[in-house]
Amino acid sequence: MKLTMAISVILALGVGFWLGRATAPTPESELSTLASFQRALDDPDWLTRWYRFSGFLMHLDPDNLPEALEALEPQLPWLVTDELRVFMLAWSRFDAPGAFAQAMSWPGQLSRNTGGAALYAWAFRDPTAALEALDSVENPETREFMEARLIAGWAHGEHRASALEYVAFLPEGSRRFAYLGTLSWELAKEGPEAVMAWAEAVPDISRRYKAAVFLKASSTLASSDAPAAAHWLAGHLDQNYTDGALRVVARSWASSDPPAALGWLTSLPAGERRDGAVSNAFRVWHERASGDAERWLRAGIPAEALDPAVSGMVNETRRGSPEIAMNWALELEDPERRRTNVGSVGRNWIRRDAPAAERWLAAADLPADLVQAIREQPPAEELEPACSGEAGCEE
Repeated sequence: MKLTMAISVILALGVGFWLGRATAPTPESELSTLASFQRALDDPDWLTRWYRFSGFLMHLDPDNLPEALEALEPQLPWLVTDELRVFMLAWSRFDAPGAFAQAMSWPGQLSRNTGGAALYAWAFRDPTAALEALDSVENPETREFMEARLIAGWAHGEHRASALEYVAFLPEGSRRFAYLGTLSWELAKEGPEAVMAWAEAVPDISRRYKAAVFLKASSTLASSDAPAAAHWLAGHLDQNYTDGALRVVARSWASSDPPAALGWLTSLPAGERRDGAVSNAFRVWHERASGDAERWLRAGIPAEALDPAVSGMVNETRRGSPEIAMNWALELEDPERRRTNVGSVGRNWIRRDAPAAERWLAAADLPADLVQAIREQPPAEELEPACSGEAGCEE
């Protein structure tokens, strides 16, 4: 019995010793070895892979670079973007031009991806030199891809202020718009106040640029705290450069708390911008939970602020069920909008199913001139869009 207990104690101690060795942190001296780096490249466990991968790169230098490249190159097609960036960040500490030149020497897609990572790392440390290197890229599509990576590295580094200036002077278009999103996201890491200060500080000389900045800033803020973004934006709604920003905040808030978002929107001053935002916010809700959205809307109407949402329901139902569309149209508070929607639904209904439309018209309590107009005029026009024009809506 005593012998058995002694053997058990010895085995337990042995297992404990083995587990301790297996789970103990890898010594710093081992992490710096090429063997540790090679193990990282073959390791499917992301936690230990990154530990060894970055541990070796902290010691990357001109002496061990050739061996590191020899181990890395067979794995290049399977490395993720972050791994490429980390490797290039380590290399760029002592030879950013060499890192970029080597990346561009690799074939096909490897050149594009590793070149983008090299420019990201180079711009993180020296954006001016990275921009000069970008001029050597001749293919327009490759250049555009790499410039986006360069801007990301630039914005992530300590030279962010000059990145803001560089992007501000780019030509208007989708390229500049995308880079504003990159800058806004990086600024958000300093807190929402940094994003707000950036947007507010942009001169109002160029309305379109100011509007683009406000839209991206609002989108970034709303992604983490939509009510706070709405509160901030409310102080700027008297400016025409906030049209798109209102739409973005409304949609984002409606994705998480649609009743609160619509409650805020309907409290805003009447106008096309409010109408477009209400329409978009309600559409987001209806696409996700149509029953809840319709019950909420029915409880709130008639109300002129909710007319854009009701118009959306008219358009949503008019093809599948003209009668339901008519019932929604009759709930519109604005008389002119109600007449327009009822007339348009009625004319389309007569074109598709005249007997059913006539039965409904005979029983409906509509003005005689409207009924006559529905019957006599050809159904050429379509319903008014749920949102349009300067309201900043998304179709």
